[in-house]
Amino acid sequence: MLTLEFPVNALILLAISAISMLIGFSYGRAQVLKIRKKLLKTETEMINSHAEILEMQKEYINMEIRLRAVKDPVIVMASTNEAAVKEKMPDGSLRKKMLAKDFSPGSKESHSRIYDNRLNKKIG
Repeated sequence: MLTLEFPVNALILLAISAISMLIGFSYGRAQVLKIRKKLLKTETEMINSHAEILEMQKEYINMEIRLRAVKDPVIVMASTNEAAVKEKMPDGSLRKKMLAKDFSPGSKESHSRIYDNRLNKKIG
């Protein structure tokens, strides 16, 4: 039977284990620093958002104080002139006349001719 002998030097074994420990610790430290950086960024975002919320609450309280100081918050609107309102309203009688008419085409008239007649007719 063949036996293979590997000479193991204790100093080389110690050196390899020390180097591997240093590599492992540096890798772990890099991960911890990365996590701390993310945590610090998240904390600053939270602090900024809380500061904005507090600022908005302060503005809201100031607005409430100003509203309570107002004696009569109701604003009176100026009365409108009824003649001006009537001028702006469309004439309803014209609509009633248009709905009452029969727009079906006759025997000699096509739909396009009725449509053209309606477009060219002046509403007065």
